Amino acid sequence: MTTDATPPRPGRHVERPAVLPGVPPAATARSRPPAMPATGPITLPGTAPSVPGDWAGDRLASLAARLIAAPSENPDPDGWFELLAVDALEREATALGFRVSRQPVAPGRDNLHIVAAGDRPAAPVVFLGHSDVVPAGAGWTRDPFVPVVEGGRLYGRGATDMKGGLAAAIAAMDVLSRDTGFAHPVELIVTVDEEDYATGVRRYLEEVPDREFVACIVAEPTDLDVVVGCRGAANLHLDIAGVAAHAGRPADGASAIVAASRIVALLQAEHEDWAQRAGETSWAPTWNVGRIDGGHGTSIVPDRCAIDVDRRMMPHEQPDEILRDLLAAIDDAGITSDTITVTGRLDMSMPGFLTDEDDPLPRLALDAVRASGIPDARIRRWTAACEGGFLARQHGAPTIVLGPGDVTTEAHQPDESVALRDLDAAAEAYVRLAAALADRVGHHADLGGAPDVPPPHAVDTPSLSSSP
Repeated sequence: MTTDATPPRPGRHVERPAVLPGVPPAATARSRPPAMPATGPITLPGTAPSVPGDWAGDRLASLAARLIAAPSENPDPDGWFELLAVDALEREATALGFRVSRQPVAPGRDNLHIVAAGDRPAAPVVFLGHSDVVPAGAGWTRDPFVPVVEGGRLYGRGATDMKGGLAAAIAAMDVLSRDTGFAHPVELIVTVDEEDYATGVRRYLEEVPDREFVACIVAEPTDLDVVVGCRGAANLHLDIAGVAAHAGRPADGASAIVAASRIVALLQAEHEDWAQRAGETSWAPTWNVGRIDGGHGTSIVPDRCAIDVDRRMMPHEQPDEILRDLLAAIDDAGITSDTITVTGRLDMSMPGFLTDEDDPLPRLALDAVRASGIPDARIRRWTAACEGGFLARQHGAPTIVLGPGDVTTEAHQPDESVALRDLDAAAEAYVRLAAALADRVGHHADLGGAPDVPPPHAVDTPSLSSSP
């Protein structure tokens, strides 16, 4: 996932106790952790016990902490990947009475499909998330897989991206499933490998037939803004072949590294042109050369060089066309010749999406977030990429991204954390949004039908703090 340039909003933090009893120690590559406790109330020091069924506060934080304590780094040289986190998610969902099924993607790497009971024969409201996290890396001041609460924030790898969002979605589904007045189906799809090659969502698309969704809500961290558009991503690999020669006579050869440098300059010029046209919106394609490898030594004219490039795509763009156009532009620039050849391949692609801001889904979502205690929430587009584009393309469903935490300042960093206040607000907003969508489906055959959209407060919305 790339980052967004929007800074987080202040003033959302509350003080909470600093430890989470009942959360197991982090797993290691040599031993799996003991079974994690089920989703019952967990008492934190200095607080009253959670009311059974009350997800606001300690119970929600404890669920997120248990998911953090199940490491799911990707890539993982020890080979555990998402196994522990998927096991933990399955336990939590099963304990709540949800229907859970696995979809194998690779050995030990399964997608999860979690369904909350709803007997209304209607297209479901679908939450989308992923179970993997980026590697912890260096620079932490605490163990990244021993979650703690300090200053109203839950710390640990994945707190923001995106085990906090998964916990909020599960809590919301539990509240909705226990409400006798709510009968609409709600589902959670949890994929593996989102942080690397997106093999999980691709397997989902291969095996799951086209379905109708009322809406797809991606629970990635948006600082609780409603994101209606994501750029896509394409990872391109270029191989440049030249002619080796003695370094004392460079003209006898053809330097693949010099040719590669000209390609980098070509990409940078196009990138800067796009940025100038976009101005401050940042809603534009981008090029980023992430890796260059070439040559054999200083005394040899290099006959090979490889470049790995990230290309952020607009929703209408196709990765195969981007690669084809790039190779054509390299030829047109005179970089290739009888002695220099350039070939390319597409290593990974992730489609973007753009939902109309006037569609009922973003408007209902914005009302839901504001009614959940975030009055300054807004609708915007994202510079990051996510898997929502896959479902939007496959199922034609209105899609948004909405989740706790900030992708720019909190995700993919040492001491990753999420505000407990944001976890609570996200879960409440998910409940309000699902209730509003279900109410609308009950009155309109098509989500995009009627122009007048009732705000969530006009709907009989289940409460996060109600007892079962």
